[in-house]
Amino acid sequence: MKIFKRSISRITALAAVTVLLSLSSCEKPKIQEGEITFDITYPYNSSLSSTMLMILPKEATLVFKGSKMLTIVKTGKIFRTEIYADETTKELEMRMDFGSDKLFTKLNDADQKKFRSNLPNYSMTATNDADSLKGLWAKKYTVKYDSDTIPAFDSWFTEDLSLQNITWFSNYSGTVGVPLIYDIDQYGIRMHLEISGFKEREVKESEFTRSGKLDEVPYSEYDSKLNELFSILTDD
Repeated sequence: MKIFKRSISRITALAAVTVLLSLSSCEKPKIQEGEITFDITYPYNSSLSSTMLMILPKEATLVFKGSKMLTIVKTGKIFRTEIYADETTKELEMRMDFGSDKLFTKLNDADQKKFRSNLPNYSMTATNDADSLKGLWAKKYTVKYDSDTIPAFDSWFTEDLSLQNITWFSNYSGTVGVPLIYDIDQYGIRMHLEISGFKEREVKESEFTRSGKLDEVPYSEYDSKLNELFSILTDD
């Protein structure tokens, strides 16, 4: 009888392990590389000048592989900015090509804190809403400013990709995944980005390499240059 009970216990334990293994094996693997495109609009900036509207970018591209990401925002050949980030090493590099200003800067820990301090503070609240956006499963968050003068808005994040902590340097820090619908509020401009397409593709390491035409400057100088640029463009 004891032998029979031991056999039943072993069979039960084996069945439980089998169930756990089957559940874990059913988890969808993360997509390791690919490209996301975004449409950019400016619904909150009704007073922008015609010059500013002409120069402001209307599209953005995010290329990723493993823990690396490159976000490209540009207006034809007039204006181009890039943000390169590695969520594992916490490398962060910003690049700009506008007229005679061809610059890049590498942000150390202090620079990253300074960058973050210049952004508005958000509080993120997860909702029960989820949906497929261009083939990526996403969760909706309600985002509130510290200031009650600005209405709350929604952001959508996906956890389908290899990137899980890529917003660590931003005001979305602490939210798992990659934003697919979100706002950026910086240099007096508030942009709304919404995913327009996604494709899983091979991404070459060379795609993350910066142009050799860019000159390195300290973050303080880079930030000052962008502040000056946007101040001129938004000045009526």
